[in-house]
Amino acid sequence: AANRWKMTSRDQKCLKSMYRRNNTERCGRTASTTASVPQFTNSPTMIVMVGLPARGKTYISKKLTRYLNWIGVTTKVFNVGQYRRDATRSYNSFEFFRPDNEEAMKIRKACAVAALKDVCNYFTMEMGQVVVFDATNTTPERRDVILSFAKENGYKVFFVESICDDPEIIAENIKVSGL
Repeated sequence: AANRWKMTSRDQKCLKSMYRRNNTERCGRTASTTASVPQFTNSPTMIVMVGLPARGKTYISKKLTRYLNWIGVTTKVFNVGQYRRDATRSYNSFEFFRPDNEEAMKIRKACAVAALKDVCNYFTMEMGQVVVFDATNTTPERRDVILSFAKENGYKVFFVESICDDPEIIAENIKVSGL
């Protein structure tokens, strides 16, 4: 249970204090600040990708984001893997993802929290309408943290699971992505 990925109450308080100025304002977004931007969604929306590595989550994220931006819905991908790569270069093996690697788990958690903070900032400062949160998000604990974050900030959220069990496609995805 100690190794479960979970946002601490301290992390939640930090997010709240950084982005909430009063009880009527969610993540800094008010009617006056959103009036100048055409809104295609009635509240900020998080599309959360779910799936094992090399199953096409990032590909779908990029294509979906490109399409939504093309039709005028301001959208951005937040790839948690990129946060991890930016945070550390010391782990270049599967050891980083072992559930018993507590140091790596702390790094992974910090990267996910940083990505969620940036999501909030994107909705607040850049007036984004949709976010695609690109990570494996395979554990119920991780999805619960995301749901809590979305609920606290008044975001809509839905999950898109990418399933692929064809060994040839998975092998090609690994080769192309460099996993």
